[in-house]
Amino acid sequence: MKTITLIGTCLLIVCFAAAGISFAQEKGAGAPGEVKKEAATPAKTTAPAEQEKQDYIKQMQNTLDDVTKKINELKDKAQTATGDARAKIESTINVLKVQQASAAQKLQELRSSTGAAWGEMKTGMSKAADDLRKAYEDAAKHFK
Repeated sequence: MKTITLIGTCLLIVCFAAAGISFAQEKGAGAPGEVKKEAATPAKTTAPAEQEKQDYIKQMQNTLDDVTKKINELKDKAQTATGDARAKIESTINVLKVQQASAAQKLQELRSSTGAAWGEMKTGMSKAADDLRKAYEDAAKHFK
């Protein structure tokens, strides 16, 4: 029963993450062929904003790398497990990988964002990373 609840929770998180991606894409979409123009800003304000973006991207990449490492550790644990325990771990890993791919996609979108748009995307990225980290922690509790 705990496994079903865990899998259901993980799937729900994945659905919310996917909905967040879809919402971000819809929100950023303009009319076909429309070119968005950004207001010219002084170079002094652009450099700190760009540095903040790069620092944030680096932080999120480190977070994703850390969770990837932990997921790989769960994979190793699955190799030594048998029967139902192995199936449960593998199922959880599959759910985590879907969520991990979603967070990686958000990070890629964030990297390619420009101007003020990255600020809006930052919120979605933070949520995706937090959800992935929490899902891993919830899963890991069951396999210790």
